[in-house]
Amino acid sequence: MNLWSPRALPVAAAVLGVPTLLAPESVVARLTYPAAFCVVVVSAWLATRAETGHRLSRALVAGALTVWLAGDLVYSALTRWFGEPGDVSLADAFWITGYPLLAAGLIIMVRRRTSSGLREATLDGLAMATVVGVLFWRFMVQPEITGDTMSAAEIIGTFYPLGDVLLFVAGALLVLAPGVRGGATGYLLAALAVTLAGDVVITVLPAVLPDFDTGRLDALLLLANSLFAAALWNRDIERPADRRTGPERVHAARLVFLGVALIALPVLNQLNDRDDGALGHTVSWTASILLSTIIFVRFVLVVREQEKARTALAHRAAHDELTGLVNRQELYARLTLALQHGAEPVVHFLDLDGFKAVNDRYGHSAGDFVLAEVARRLLGQTRPTDIVARLGGDEFVVVTEDVTGAGDVPQRLREAVGAEMSFRGHRLRVGVSIGVVSAADLSRPDSDLLLGTADEAMYRQKRTHRHTAAGRTA
Repeated sequence: MNLWSPRALPVAAAVLGVPTLLAPESVVARLTYPAAFCVVVVSAWLATRAETGHRLSRALVAGALTVWLAGDLVYSALTRWFGEPGDVSLADAFWITGYPLLAAGLIIMVRRRTSSGLREATLDGLAMATVVGVLFWRFMVQPEITGDTMSAAEIIGTFYPLGDVLLFVAGALLVLAPGVRGGATGYLLAALAVTLAGDVVITVLPAVLPDFDTGRLDALLLLANSLFAAALWNRDIERPADRRTGPERVHAARLVFLGVALIALPVLNQLNDRDDGALGHTVSWTASILLSTIIFVRFVLVVREQEKARTALAHRAAHDELTGLVNRQELYARLTLALQHGAEPVVHFLDLDGFKAVNDRYGHSAGDFVLAEVARRLLGQTRPTDIVARLGGDEFVVVTEDVTGAGDVPQRLREAVGAEMSFRGHRLRVGVSIGVVSAADLSRPDSDLLLGTADEAMYRQKRTHRHTAAGRTA
């Protein structure tokens, strides 16, 4: 019977966080809060140790929780020994370090579980993060700046909103990137939401309620940390998404977030009527340039992907899937174009001899191998300006530009095709019958007439081969 469940961790954290929420300075709160946080951190490291595969992402998340706990312990020690610390203390170094560690761990998780690239999702996340960064600047950082220059406390204070922006990017990737979205993703998104909401409220609330003790909100952050630790116990947290056939659909959240990002930044810049000073204008211009650059790069990537898709579709429409040779429709089109330009192409119509016996004896995989190998050999005996096509089945066509040196082409093709092949330890061999016709020998030739005449010549040769073989047998 399994007595442990990751769900118990946030429940326990919520219960043990109640004294901190009600009376953060009480003896009970001073005991239960660090004890609960220690349990969360130990649980995170145990989940990391239990993982038999990649541990880096889990170790980074557990490391973030550890440095946050260290920051709390350092702050409590400084308060006990030296009184209430000022606006900046050693604890800030630990708290700030946790943000990049956590963001890096989450991004690595997303990268490992994503079979396709993260380029588009990353750009969309950065676009949204740009707007979130401006919001944090307007409402969290800028109101704290009292003069033209920033003090040490104000500089340190800016790192917290920057850390929240990093976590927002990680959360955006969790939502936008493909992958398995099970219980672990729900825990992570809930933890990120609670963390970001807690940081915003801790920063903004004193301006609204000066007498409110923001230490009460440590219970909220404890709950968020327990959700991070609970997510680490999920085995599917880095499992790649199943590959699905067909086009990928754009996540609805991506369209909503991008729309908000495109609208919010210009609106914020227009609504800000007061004089921001040089620093404020620099932030606004930088954000505008960054967002415009991201949108431009995103547009270029979309156009390139469309070009690649069109090229791939055009290639598939004009080529045989098995051999990669030109297909029947494309062969007709190229022959027609050559005749319209006054060329006199020579058509070699090839039909394999003995292919059915190979296919029946060794299976369709052997037959496919023979067809692909014949195609490769035909390409090796022709020039880049010649046309090599597969009409279907075991029928091929080679078109050369003129009759110069065309006399030895059938013999070269016959020798190339008739050479021995090796397939899974079996030695395979097929022959070939070739019918040859030149446009110069026909009156008013067209594609149908050229291919039809070459086809008839091929069958005459095939019948000759059969009669010769029958005579030898007799």
